[in-house]
Amino acid sequence: MEREKLLEAGRIAAEARELAKQLIKPGAKLLDVAEAIETRIKELGGEVAFPVNISINEIAAHYTPERGEETRFKEGDVVKVDIGVHVDGYIGDTATTIYLGNEERIMRLLESAERAVEAAIAKVKPGVEIREISRTIQQTIENYGFKPVRNLTGHGLGRFDLHAKPEIPNVAIPYHYVLRRGDVIAIEPFASTGEGVVHELDRVNIFAALKREVRTRFYEAKEILRVVAPRNGLPFATRWIDLDRVKLLIGLRELRRLDAIYDYPVLADRKGSFVAQAEHTVIVDDPPVVTTRLEESIKD
Repeated sequence: MEREKLLEAGRIAAEARELAKQLIKPGAKLLDVAEAIETRIKELGGEVAFPVNISINEIAAHYTPERGEETRFKEGDVVKVDIGVHVDGYIGDTATTIYLGNEERIMRLLESAERAVEAAIAKVKPGVEIREISRTIQQTIENYGFKPVRNLTGHGLGRFDLHAKPEIPNVAIPYHYVLRRGDVIAIEPFASTGEGVVHELDRVNIFAALKREVRTRFYEAKEILRVVAPRNGLPFATRWIDLDRVKLLIGLRELRRLDAIYDYPVLADRKGSFVAQAEHTVIVDDPPVVTTRLEESIKD
Protein backbone atom coordinates (compact mmCIF):
# COMPACT_ATOMS: atom_id res chain seq x y z
CA MET A 1 0.00 0.00 0.00
CA GLU A 2 2.80 2.44 0.89
CA ARG A 3 4.59 1.69 -2.39
CA GLU A 4 1.37 2.15 -4.36
CA LYS A 5 0.83 5.58 -2.80
CA LEU A 6 4.43 6.59 -3.50
CA LEU A 7 4.02 5.57 -7.13
CA GLU A 8 0.72 7.43 -7.43
CA ALA A 9 2.19 10.60 -5.90
CA GLY A 10 5.14 10.35 -8.27
CA ARG A 11 2.92 9.86 -11.30
CA ILE A 12 0.82 12.91 -10.44
CA ALA A 13 3.94 15.00 -9.80
CA ALA A 14 5.35 13.94 -13.18
CA GLU A 15 2.13 14.92 -14.96
CA ALA A 16 2.13 18.27 -13.17
CA ARG A 17 5.75 18.81 -14.22
CA GLU A 18 4.82 18.19 -17.85
CA LEU A 19 1.97 20.70 -17.53
CA ALA A 20 4.45 23.28 -16.22
CA LYS A 21 6.55 22.87 -19.37
CA GLN A 22 3.51 23.75 -21.46
CA LEU A 23 2.47 26.75 -19.37
CA ILE A 24 5.81 28.49 -18.78
CA LYS A 25 6.34 30.91 -21.67
CA PRO A 26 7.17 34.61 -22.07
CA GLY A 27 4.29 36.80 -20.93
CA ALA A 28 2.62 34.20 -18.71
CA LYS A 29 2.09 35.15 -15.05
CA LEU A 30 3.94 33.17 -12.39
CA LEU A 31 0.81 33.19 -10.23
CA ASP A 32 -1.38 31.76 -12.99
CA VAL A 33 1.11 28.96 -13.62
CA ALA A 34 1.50 28.08 -9.94
CA GLU A 35 -2.25 27.99 -9.38
CA ALA A 36 -2.86 25.93 -12.53
CA ILE A 37 -0.31 23.33 -11.44
CA GLU A 38 -1.71 23.12 -7.92
CA THR A 39 -5.25 22.78 -9.29
CA ARG A 40 -4.15 20.02 -11.66
CA ILE A 41 -2.54 18.08 -8.81
CA LYS A 42 -5.87 18.01 -6.99
CA GLU A 43 -7.81 17.11 -10.15
CA LEU A 44 -5.53 14.09 -10.57
CA GLY A 45 -6.31 12.89 -7.04
CA GLY A 46 -3.27 14.16 -5.17
CA GLU A 47 -2.63 16.84 -2.60
CA VAL A 48 -0.04 19.62 -2.84
CA ALA A 49 2.94 18.60 -0.69
CA PHE A 50 4.44 22.10 -0.83
CA PRO A 51 3.64 25.29 -2.75
CA VAL A 52 4.85 25.16 -6.34
CA ASN A 53 8.30 26.78 -6.40
CA ILE A 54 9.00 28.93 -9.48
CA SER A 55 12.53 30.28 -9.18
CA ILE A 56 14.01 32.42 -11.96
CA ASN A 57 17.64 32.98 -13.00
CA GLU A 58 19.92 33.31 -9.92
CA ILE A 59 17.07 32.42 -7.57
CA ALA A 60 17.49 28.74 -6.76
CA ALA A 61 14.65 27.79 -4.43
CA HIS A 62 11.63 28.72 -2.29
CA TYR A 63 10.13 31.39 -4.55
CA THR A 64 6.38 31.07 -4.88
CA PRO A 65 4.18 33.92 -6.11
CA GLU A 66 2.01 35.74 -3.60
CA ARG A 67 -1.64 36.62 -3.99
CA GLY A 68 -2.16 39.29 -6.64
CA GLU A 69 1.43 39.11 -7.91
CA GLU A 70 1.81 40.38 -11.47
CA THR A 71 5.32 39.05 -12.26
CA ARG A 72 5.53 37.53 -15.74
CA PHE A 73 8.09 35.31 -17.44
CA LYS A 74 10.44 37.05 -19.88
CA GLU A 75 12.56 36.02 -22.84
CA GLY A 76 15.87 34.65 -21.58
CA ASP A 77 14.57 33.54 -18.17
CA VAL A 78 15.95 30.34 -16.64
CA VAL A 79 12.92 28.98 -14.81
CA LYS A 80 13.13 26.25 -12.20
CA VAL A 81 9.82 24.65 -11.26
CA ASP A 82 9.79 22.37 -8.19
CA ILE A 83 6.64 20.36 -7.56
CA GLY A 84 5.58 18.21 -4.62
CA VAL A 85 2.58 15.89 -4.42
CA HIS A 86 1.42 13.66 -1.61
CA VAL A 87 -1.07 10.81 -1.44
CA ASP A 88 -1.98 10.11 2.18
CA GLY A 89 1.32 11.72 3.20
CA TYR A 90 3.51 9.73 0.79
CA ILE A 91 5.43 12.22 -1.32
CA GLY A 92 6.59 12.61 -4.89
CA ASP A 93 9.06 15.48 -5.37
CA THR A 94 10.30 16.51 -8.80
CA ALA A 95 11.82 19.53 -10.53
CA THR A 96 12.93 20.65 -13.94
CA THR A 97 14.31 23.80 -15.56
CA ILE A 98 12.80 25.57 -18.57
CA TYR A 99 14.93 28.03 -20.53
CA LEU A 100 13.08 30.77 -22.41
CA GLY A 101 16.02 31.54 -24.64
CA ASN A 102 18.52 29.96 -27.02
CA GLU A 103 22.02 30.73 -25.70
CA GLU A 104 24.11 27.57 -26.02
CA ARG A 105 25.92 28.06 -22.69
CA ILE A 106 22.64 28.16 -20.77
CA MET A 107 21.34 25.13 -22.63
CA ARG A 108 24.45 23.29 -21.46
CA LEU A 109 23.78 24.45 -17.90
CA LEU A 110 20.35 22.80 -18.03
CA GLU A 111 21.86 19.70 -19.60
CA SER A 112 24.44 19.45 -16.81
CA ALA A 113 21.73 19.31 -14.14
CA GLU A 114 19.68 16.74 -16.05
CA ARG A 115 22.72 14.57 -16.76
CA ALA A 116 23.75 14.83 -13.11
CA VAL A 117 20.42 13.55 -11.80
CA GLU A 118 20.41 10.67 -14.30
CA ALA A 119 24.01 9.71 -13.50
CA ALA A 120 23.22 9.82 -9.79
CA ILE A 121 20.13 7.63 -10.20
CA ALA A 122 22.25 5.08 -12.07
CA LYS A 123 24.38 4.71 -8.91
CA VAL A 124 21.43 4.01 -6.61
CA LYS A 125 21.07 0.55 -5.10
CA PRO A 126 21.15 -0.95 -1.60
CA GLY A 127 24.62 -0.79 -0.04
CA VAL A 128 25.85 2.29 -1.92
CA GLU A 129 27.27 5.16 0.14
CA ILE A 130 25.67 8.51 -0.50
CA ARG A 131 29.06 10.18 -0.95
CA GLU A 132 29.47 8.11 -4.13
CA ILE A 133 26.24 9.63 -5.47
CA SER A 134 27.40 13.10 -4.41
CA ARG A 135 30.73 12.60 -6.16
CA THR A 136 28.91 11.64 -9.35
CA ILE A 137 26.74 14.76 -9.21
CA GLN A 138 29.73 17.03 -8.61
CA GLN A 139 31.87 15.51 -11.35
CA THR A 140 29.06 15.59 -13.91
CA ILE A 141 28.30 19.27 -13.36
CA GLU A 142 31.96 20.31 -13.17
CA ASN A 143 32.71 18.44 -16.39
CA TYR A 144 30.33 20.88 -18.09
CA GLY A 145 32.26 23.82 -16.64
CA PHE A 146 29.67 24.80 -14.01
CA LYS A 147 29.50 24.66 -10.22
CA PRO A 148 27.25 22.40 -8.17
CA VAL A 149 25.46 24.36 -5.45
CA ARG A 150 27.22 23.28 -2.27
CA ASN A 151 24.65 24.29 0.31
CA LEU A 152 21.56 22.80 -1.32
CA THR A 153 21.03 19.06 -1.03
CA GLY A 154 18.78 16.22 -1.96
CA HIS A 155 16.98 14.56 0.92
CA GLY A 156 15.01 11.64 2.21
CA LEU A 157 11.23 11.61 2.10
CA GLY A 158 9.07 10.30 4.92
CA ARG A 159 5.34 10.25 5.43
CA PHE A 160 4.33 13.91 5.80
CA ASP A 161 8.07 14.60 6.07
CA LEU A 162 9.57 16.54 3.19
CA HIS A 163 13.14 16.65 4.48
CA ALA A 164 13.86 13.37 6.22
CA LYS A 165 17.26 11.74 6.53
CA PRO A 166 19.48 11.14 4.69
CA GLU A 167 20.77 14.31 3.06
CA ILE A 168 22.23 13.90 -0.42
CA PRO A 169 24.89 16.59 -0.89
CA ASN A 170 25.64 17.82 -4.39
CA VAL A 171 29.37 17.80 -3.68
CA ALA A 172 31.60 15.03 -2.36
CA ILE A 173 31.94 15.50 1.40
CA PRO A 174 32.48 12.96 4.19
CA TYR A 175 28.97 11.59 4.62
CA HIS A 176 28.80 7.92 5.41
CA TYR A 177 25.14 6.97 5.12
CA VAL A 178 24.65 3.69 3.24
CA LEU A 179 21.47 3.34 1.21
CA ARG A 180 19.04 0.66 2.32
CA ARG A 181 16.42 -1.15 0.28
CA GLY A 182 13.14 0.75 0.56
CA ASP A 183 14.68 4.15 1.35
CA VAL A 184 12.83 6.95 -0.43
CA ILE A 185 15.09 9.78 -1.56
CA ALA A 186 14.87 12.92 -3.68
CA ILE A 187 18.02 13.43 -5.75
CA GLU A 188 18.25 17.15 -6.54
CA PRO A 189 21.29 18.57 -8.35
CA PHE A 190 21.62 22.34 -8.77
CA ALA A 191 24.15 23.66 -11.30
CA SER A 192 25.23 27.31 -11.31
CA THR A 193 27.16 29.80 -13.41
CA GLY A 194 27.78 31.74 -10.19
CA GLU A 195 29.52 30.91 -6.92
CA GLY A 196 27.79 27.59 -6.31
CA VAL A 197 26.60 28.89 -2.93
CA VAL A 198 23.15 30.31 -2.16
CA HIS A 199 22.20 32.94 0.39
CA GLU A 200 18.87 34.02 1.86
CA LEU A 201 16.92 36.91 0.36
CA ASP A 202 14.57 39.13 2.31
CA ARG A 203 11.43 37.41 1.04
CA VAL A 204 9.44 34.59 2.66
CA ASN A 205 6.14 33.35 1.23
CA ILE A 206 6.46 29.72 2.29
CA PHE A 207 6.12 28.52 5.88
CA ALA A 208 5.43 25.31 7.79
CA ALA A 209 3.53 24.98 11.05
CA LEU A 210 5.55 23.14 13.68
CA LYS A 211 3.81 20.18 15.30
CA ARG A 212 3.23 21.63 18.74
CA GLU A 213 0.40 23.01 20.83
CA VAL A 214 -0.04 26.76 20.38
CA ARG A 215 -2.02 29.09 22.62
CA THR A 216 -2.72 32.58 21.34
CA ARG A 217 -5.43 35.21 21.64
CA PHE A 218 -4.80 36.51 18.13
CA TYR A 219 -7.62 35.61 15.73
CA GLU A 220 -5.24 36.02 12.79
CA ALA A 221 -2.80 33.43 14.15
CA LYS A 222 -5.63 31.03 14.96
CA GLU A 223 -7.00 31.37 11.43
CA ILE A 224 -3.63 30.54 9.87
CA LEU A 225 -3.28 27.45 12.08
CA ARG A 226 -6.85 26.37 11.32
CA VAL A 227 -6.23 26.49 7.58
CA VAL A 228 -2.90 24.65 7.65
CA ALA A 229 -3.67 22.07 10.37
CA PRO A 230 -4.68 19.34 7.87
CA ARG A 231 -1.22 19.63 6.27
CA ASN A 232 0.43 17.77 9.16
CA GLY A 233 3.45 20.05 9.11
CA LEU A 234 3.93 20.23 5.33
CA PRO A 235 4.78 23.70 3.96
CA PHE A 236 2.10 26.19 2.96
CA ALA A 237 1.96 29.42 0.93
CA THR A 238 0.77 32.72 2.31
CA ARG A 239 -1.51 33.04 -0.74
CA TRP A 240 -3.51 30.08 0.57
CA ILE A 241 -4.61 32.03 3.66
CA ASP A 242 -7.80 34.05 3.17
CA LEU A 243 -6.75 37.09 5.20
CA ASP A 244 -5.94 40.57 3.97
CA ARG A 245 -2.25 41.46 3.94
CA VAL A 246 -2.25 43.35 7.26
CA LYS A 247 -4.05 40.57 9.13
CA LEU A 248 -1.83 37.95 7.51
CA LEU A 249 1.31 39.76 8.67
CA ILE A 250 -0.12 40.12 12.19
CA GLY A 251 -0.83 36.39 12.32
CA LEU A 252 2.57 35.40 10.97
CA ARG A 253 4.34 37.75 13.38
CA GLU A 254 2.49 36.20 16.33
CA LEU A 255 3.27 32.65 15.20
CA ARG A 256 6.93 33.55 14.75
CA ARG A 257 6.95 35.03 18.26
CA LEU A 258 5.57 31.76 19.60
CA ASP A 259 8.12 29.77 17.56
CA ALA A 260 5.15 27.97 15.98
CA ILE A 261 6.12 28.25 12.32
CA TYR A 262 9.23 27.64 10.24
CA ASP A 263 10.31 30.05 7.48
CA TYR A 264 11.52 29.04 4.03
CA PRO A 265 13.27 32.19 2.76
CA VAL A 266 14.00 32.58 -0.93
CA LEU A 267 17.51 31.31 -1.77
CA ALA A 268 19.72 32.74 -4.51
CA ASP A 269 23.25 32.62 -5.91
CA ARG A 270 24.97 35.91 -6.77
CA LYS A 271 22.99 38.42 -8.81
CA GLY A 272 23.36 37.99 -12.55
CA SER A 273 24.14 34.29 -12.38
CA PHE A 274 21.95 31.42 -13.55
CA VAL A 275 20.98 28.27 -11.66
CA ALA A 276 19.47 25.10 -13.14
CA GLN A 277 17.82 22.30 -11.18
CA ALA A 278 16.70 18.74 -11.88
CA GLU A 279 15.05 16.37 -9.42
CA HIS A 280 13.49 12.93 -9.18
CA THR A 281 12.10 10.83 -6.34
CA VAL A 282 13.64 7.36 -6.10
CA ILE A 283 12.78 4.22 -4.15
CA VAL A 284 16.05 2.45 -3.37
CA ASP A 285 16.03 -1.02 -4.93
CA ASP A 286 18.06 -2.93 -7.49
CA PRO A 287 17.28 -1.53 -9.97
CA PRO A 288 16.02 1.73 -8.43
CA VAL A 289 12.42 2.82 -9.00
CA VAL A 290 12.06 6.44 -10.13
CA THR A 291 8.52 7.34 -9.11
CA THR A 292 8.52 10.70 -10.90
CA ARG A 293 9.17 9.28 -14.35
CA LEU A 294 5.79 8.79 -15.96
CA GLU A 295 6.67 5.50 -17.60
CA GLU A 296 7.99 3.95 -14.36
CA SER A 297 5.03 5.14 -12.26
CA ILE A 298 2.67 3.53 -14.75
CA LYS A 299 4.75 0.39 -15.24
CA ASP A 300 5.20 -0.43 -11.55
